[in-house]
Amino acid sequence: MLLALVAACCLLLVSQQGSTQAAVVEIPRVSSALFSEGLSLRGEWRFRPGDDMNWARPALDDQHWQLVRMPQRWPVGGYPEHDNMGWYRLSLRVDPSLRDVRLLDQLAVRMGKVLSAYELYAGGHLIGSVGRLPPLNEVDYDRERVFSIPESAFADDGRLVLALRVWGGEKALVDAWGAGPISGHFMLGNYRELMLDAVTAELPGLVLSALTLFFGIYHLYLYWRNRSLESFFWFGLMACNIAVYGVMLTQWKYATDISFLTMKKIEFGAVYLFPAVGIQMIWSLLQLPFQRWLRAYQLSFIAASFLVVSIPGHTVHYLSLNPWQYWSIPAMLLVPWVLLREVRHGNREARAVLLGTLIFMGTAVNDMLIDLVHLETTRLAPLGFIAVLVAMAVSLANRFTAMFGKLEAEVAERTAELRDANRQLAEVARVDHLTGLLNRRGFTEEGESEIRRSFRAGVPFSIILADVDNFKRFNDQHGHVCGDYVLKRVAELMRSRLRDVDRVARWGGEEFILLLPGTDIEGAAILAEKLREAIADNVFEFGEQRLSITMTFGLAGFRKGESLDTCIARADTALYHGKESGRNKVMIGNFRGLSLVN
Repeated sequence: MLLALVAACCLLLVSQQGSTQAAVVEIPRVSSALFSEGLSLRGEWRFRPGDDMNWARPALDDQHWQLVRMPQRWPVGGYPEHDNMGWYRLSLRVDPSLRDVRLLDQLAVRMGKVLSAYELYAGGHLIGSVGRLPPLNEVDYDRERVFSIPESAFADDGRLVLALRVWGGEKALVDAWGAGPISGHFMLGNYRELMLDAVTAELPGLVLSALTLFFGIYHLYLYWRNRSLESFFWFGLMACNIAVYGVMLTQWKYATDISFLTMKKIEFGAVYLFPAVGIQMIWSLLQLPFQRWLRAYQLSFIAASFLVVSIPGHTVHYLSLNPWQYWSIPAMLLVPWVLLREVRHGNREARAVLLGTLIFMGTAVNDMLIDLVHLETTRLAPLGFIAVLVAMAVSLANRFTAMFGKLEAEVAERTAELRDANRQLAEVARVDHLTGLLNRRGFTEEGESEIRRSFRAGVPFSIILADVDNFKRFNDQHGHVCGDYVLKRVAELMRSRLRDVDRVARWGGEEFILLLPGTDIEGAAILAEKLREAIADNVFEFGEQRLSITMTFGLAGFRKGESLDTCIARADTALYHGKESGRNKVMIGNFRGLSLVN
């Protein structure tokens, strides 16, 4: 019997030693290696609802406290019997080598997000807080902090006890969202490294928000420059809205002096407004008509955004978030359906927008599950917003490219029309409107061109000036209408007897001039005589009258070194002498004087 009692005592002692050893083993140890890399504090902590400042003491026995995971939300409703107060404790064993190399004074804790306010104790010393606990009751559940741990917080044996005092918040918040540590990084490590990691982790969000804001302002500027770009206005407004919301999701918002309540008003106002702006943007981009029910649905989001901003306090945030999410579901179904319909109809802009919308819907469902069923995952709304933004930008770029291509085609078409019009105007400026022959300007251009050709090729050409004899008396007797008819008939006779390379023009009044490329003075004389005979033999019928006219011709062959005007002047001199010597003649102006063609 005695032996049995002794054996039982021995077994009990061994079991107690074993349990003690097991308890010691369960305490995480912070070595120099873990110190440099950082020790995650996510895992099991001791938890007890209620509030007693003695629970911060390192010597407190918390073995009977409940084991909970960190981070983890409180159950909906929280612990109202304890005024929604609760404590978390975690014991750590620090390697003595850290004290030897003076690393303990660099040790710090990085805290994630805790609903709704908390105080953090290390070794019984208050090392930091976020928000204000009762009786001040000031919530701040988005802030992540890094707190330095004083060396005095460590016991002589290296034991470190962290105690977290949490206030869950007012009843409306706890009933809607729960409370306690909810997300973020909970780490123990080097203060400088933890701060650097915290800043680095927030940089992408800040950069994306800054770029989004820049593009938003840029598109608003484009709309200001051209008020017909309505889609650019709504895209710019949506981008600015997303940029503001994005900044409110980062820790950079705490760099301002804005109160936490004001920041939450801005955040909720921006996100509640997004469906209204998004619908307007998509309908504007696709050029779809607005039905009355859709306009009313859109206005409901604007009203929700206004109310959540204007109603004081946080309670409106807790009570309105879930209804707003449910109210957004019809928009999440309507927009993809409309986009699919437009894609089937061949709308190019709808394709990119559809892809961005589907990505946004996936992120929205993820975030709704976080709020509705407290799914432990990362919020993806910023990525969804960026996807929508990129999709809209691609669609606007497609539209702009199409508009630019259409504009280029229209410009090319108008340029061709203008070129044709200019060519016609230039042609009109070279043509006599009565006879259809070249006018003085057109003939001069042709003559100058022939001079250059003659200079290059060494080929001769000749000029013939012809004048209707006694044309003034003819006009006085038969009228100007008859005179105009005679001039047109003379033009037709001359044109019908010339080569394609020859040029004939109305030089002025009843005077005509001919340019004969590759023709010397002898050939020009033969042609002039034929023209003189044809005109003299021709009978012009005007009304019941039968009329006839004669013409006098003056010729000149172009010689190298002289100008066109000089050559024409010699032909004019020959014409003048032909008139003086009786008219109806062909006179040649050559270098030695004048000669008559027999």
